[in-house]
Amino acid sequence: MKIKIRRRAFIATMGAAVAATVPAGTGQLLAQQPRPPQSSGSRKRSDQRSKPVKRLVVMGESNAYGMSASSPRNEWVQVLGNCIREFQEEPLRVFNNAIPSNVISPDAPGYEKGDDFATSPSALERFREHMIEYRPDMAVYAYGLNDSRCGHALESFMRAYRTIVAETRKALPEALLVLVGPYWNVQYDAELWRRLGLANKNGPSKFERAGDDLVLAYNEAIAELASETGAIFVDLYSLLEGSPWLITGDACHFNDIGQRIIGQTVFCQVAAHCSFLAEKSRKTEKELRSNIWTTGGTEALPQVIQRWRRPGNWKR
Repeated sequence: MKIKIRRRAFIATMGAAVAATVPAGTGQLLAQQPRPPQSSGSRKRSDQRSKPVKRLVVMGESNAYGMSASSPRNEWVQVLGNCIREFQEEPLRVFNNAIPSNVISPDAPGYEKGDDFATSPSALERFREHMIEYRPDMAVYAYGLNDSRCGHALESFMRAYRTIVAETRKALPEALLVLVGPYWNVQYDAELWRRLGLANKNGPSKFERAGDDLVLAYNEAIAELASETGAIFVDLYSLLEGSPWLITGDACHFNDIGQRIIGQTVFCQVAAHCSFLAEKSRKTEKELRSNIWTTGGTEALPQVIQRWRRPGNWKR
């Protein structure tokens, strides 16, 4: 499955996170809208999971860790977990095994050996312990941001990612596997990054590569990997691109609404590919005998309620 992603420039002025450093007129850039996908007719998706999930494990970096969310309920991993809990009757345990600053492998230019629980141990070094040994029935990997920011070559990045996914699939053949694509970041607009003076703002760093060519290549390659391995791919980049108001003042981490959007988007992709999240709704429909005559109408026009909420049907 190939995904063609077009760059979209900013439409609005910069958000509060970076507004103080933006020269007048910075946000008035031309926008290129993506073409709508062409339908090839009705196609039924394969159901990737019909059984409820009991153990969810997530590996990633600082945004998956929930850094910059003001409340635990806004961390995107917790948003995902709570959405699942709401729509399935069985209990769910969540293990957030993300590590801030983490990268995919020791080959990443930003990796530092002995940088405990930051860049090291990398995903390649720890996935057996931090993912497979937990025996999840839903395994989520969210990598690409830090590796692209430090200029990790595509071939090397994907070689490590393929190893991780292949071994996870082999060890956990029944698990639902989800690959979350890289987040969009202000740094991926090289001109804007330079104009705002954000490069090396906090001193020299290995994570200062600007431009979107590498991250877009990551996004497409991860989508292909998901298709090849029967995993669900979540394209966050296209959703978040050009929305700096979702990012905090450090120009890297997502704020409460940004974290919420990410968690809900991952949930939506899972729900759209897995029937287990519909079972509770189906049961409720049957038990309450819900139908078109007894539902809807909250804060609706009185005339519409009178037309559709028929007393005879309401009592049934």
